[in-house]
Amino acid sequence: MVTVNKIIRRVTETRWSKLYITMALVQCIIIIALQASICSQNTLQANIFPESPSKLLDSTTNSESKLHLRAKDRLDRIKWENIAFMGFQFWFFSMAVDATVYQNTAAILVLAVLNCLCAILGALEIVDGAKWLRLLRQSEYPTDHLATAEKIEIVLAVVILIFAIIMSYLSYQMSKQFGWNIYKKIGADVRIQKMYRIFQFFVLAIKVDIFSEFLISLFYLIQFVAAGNKSEWDTWVQVVVTVLILPMLYFARTAGSTESLGRMITFISFQAIVIVHFFLILNQTIKPNNNWYTWIAFIVVGIAIAIATIVLSALTMRNFGQGLQPYVQRGEKNKQKHNDLELRKTNTTDTWKIDDN
Repeated sequence: MVTVNKIIRRVTETRWSKLYITMALVQCIIIIALQASICSQNTLQANIFPESPSKLLDSTTNSESKLHLRAKDRLDRIKWENIAFMGFQFWFFSMAVDATVYQNTAAILVLAVLNCLCAILGALEIVDGAKWLRLLRQSEYPTDHLATAEKIEIVLAVVILIFAIIMSYLSYQMSKQFGWNIYKKIGADVRIQKMYRIFQFFVLAIKVDIFSEFLISLFYLIQFVAAGNKSEWDTWVQVVVTVLILPMLYFARTAGSTESLGRMITFISFQAIVIVHFFLILNQTIKPNNNWYTWIAFIVVGIAIAIATIVLSALTMRNFGQGLQPYVQRGEKNKQKHNDLELRKTNTTDTWKIDDN
């Protein structure tokens, strides 16, 4: 069980762990502040335009006279991208703390990669914002708020890139620290070490799914309802899948630690349904003349991570019954059983037998 004392001890264990968590917190605060500013400017710009009588018109029309309607629709959706990026930073910081407390090397390295992907998506924000600023400057509507948002987006992209570089270096240092700690926990058995690494990646995939599956789906559904779109059968499928994601992720974690084949197969089947769910969102997101580029990127990444989760689940399931279970137990009682077992193995009569021959 994780206690406050354990969290403090692990976070302050070395100079690198202190720097890593500090920089993750600073990144979280600064980027959320910048994203909130961009969100505010985009909202103010969208409010300048009159309300559209038809959502379908906003998304499909290519008429110059209806440019402001398309722009309003796009800016309203960019707001949810900003909120998603802010949600990512909260998730990133919590994952950084989690990886440090549980000393998960895989999590540290993957978080560094995701931070770099975030920098790329930040650059995509600039390109998309510049496109609409250029188009709207040819209309009769003022673009002061959008111009301000573009400047902040440039600052944001630079800041994200700087943090990505710093966090990548700190992640490398943290991975070296964790490598020795894992060796002390698992021992020199290469076979067990290999299975343990696979299990670490499996647990990491579940935690990444909290953002790439649950939060992305939740934000999409909220904006879909807020936009007043008509609910069809596919929307109800998305609602049901989104509600089930968190319970199923916890279900998968217990399946891994208890080595339950039935639970793991159920979870893998659910991940296949999640992929279908993402394709339904993708179908609603791709629209003529007004594609939702950043959200499309989110969905594509979500599909890729869901596929990776299925593969890692299958690899973890293949290792069931191979001797890994004692090392991945959750809870103090189970861990104490493992410690007692190891102690009994050490204190056998064969250990102390003296050969007089």
